[in-house]
Amino acid sequence: MIENCSGIDVLKYAEAYTICSVPSSERDRQSDEVFSAIVDGKNLHFSMHNYGEMYKIPNLYDAMMYGLLRCETPFALAREFGRILFEHRADPSTLRVLEVGAGSGAFAEAVRLAMPIGRMVGLDIIEEARVAAERDRPGIYDGYIVADLCALSWEAEAEIASLSPNCVGVASATGWNNHIPVAGFERAFSVLEPGGWFIFHVKPNDPDPECVALLQWIEAKVKTSYIVDSKRGRIFHRMSVNGEKIYYDYVVGRKQLAR
Repeated sequence: MIENCSGIDVLKYAEAYTICSVPSSERDRQSDEVFSAIVDGKNLHFSMHNYGEMYKIPNLYDAMMYGLLRCETPFALAREFGRILFEHRADPSTLRVLEVGAGSGAFAEAVRLAMPIGRMVGLDIIEEARVAAERDRPGIYDGYIVADLCALSWEAEAEIASLSPNCVGVASATGWNNHIPVAGFERAFSVLEPGGWFIFHVKPNDPDPECVALLQWIEAKVKTSYIVDSKRGRIFHRMSVNGEKIYYDYVVGRKQLAR
């Protein structure tokens, strides 16, 4: 919920930027959604998933996503993960979290509000995300890696290895050929320590081929016991620009200790 986003007054920024959705019957896909904002006196339009441009403007993405569209995913996932850790009597202060698709840090903030986490390192493919996280949520991450999960440099691999993550999570959108693909999630899963926690979510019943592939991927991981002690549920993600509710399925579980 918005009130949990304690570090940023998203409603204030939504009003300051005069953010409005731009509904259209021709924009049925999430990747086609558009909103407008007044920035420096100019009325600008932004594609919902043009993260690089939005991150250049302080707090604009948060004002749009959490103010205008009432996104709850980071906070809902953090709450569910906290409950699961409690059920398993796991100490969150021992977690070394690698958050993939980290963006400007909303999930990291939600996790830190929900529990006394150990270390948290963000990873995103664009430099603008790192800059936005450091500007809008200074100190929320213990480190931030700018890298492509499908083509990690040796420097990025070394940073991940030094973290030795026992938790890998994602709270960003998935699918539509402009987010982390299956190969990226497979790479993220591979760097997770055996027995470590994996946090994942995807939009179910979506015709997008990448959403279908991601759903099949996580279901196969659970079915073949590569992920154990798993819990699956449904959470409200956000409103669409056309005023429809969007829900995602989440899966939280542990990577099997040995194969």
